[in-house]
Amino acid sequence: MNPADMVARLNRFYQLASDAIFRHDGTLDKLVGDQVMAFFGAPIERENHPRRAVETALEIMREVMDPTAQLGLRVGAGISTGEAFVGNVGGTDVTDYTVLGDTVNVAARLQGEAAAGEVLISDETYASMRNFFPNAGRRTLLLKGKSDSVVAWQIAPMATTA
Repeated sequence: MNPADMVARLNRFYQLASDAIFRHDGTLDKLVGDQVMAFFGAPIERENHPRRAVETALEIMREVMDPTAQLGLRVGAGISTGEAFVGNVGGTDVTDYTVLGDTVNVAARLQGEAAAGEVLISDETYASMRNFFPNAGRRTLLLKGKSDSVVAWQIAPMATTA
């Protein structure tokens, strides 16, 4: 694919992903290549931020997988819940409002393990979502940077919490 077509396709993906993030009161952290990073619960704390994150990921997966979108992208999502540093990092001239910590690293690793259209959530996230997804698939993963295996739950892309 030529670069102009790829940029147009990525821009459509970025737009649909950021729209979904904002609809669920998330904070768009960054766009990196074909990845979108967001977090929920800061700078304004909202109720049910794990649920908001999962609903956002499912919405993005449904839209990306919709054949009428013609994105042709194979993306998956990873979500982890827990404590993290939230704030500005950087130097005097450049700062970035972001999240840092093990929770963020686990989410990134889960995203890396997720197949196209798949949403993988951490055990901590699933604990607050269990009633909405009683048939989630349990997976045990060895993630880079973790000495112990991590339990993750696979949520079907067509699932809904409504």
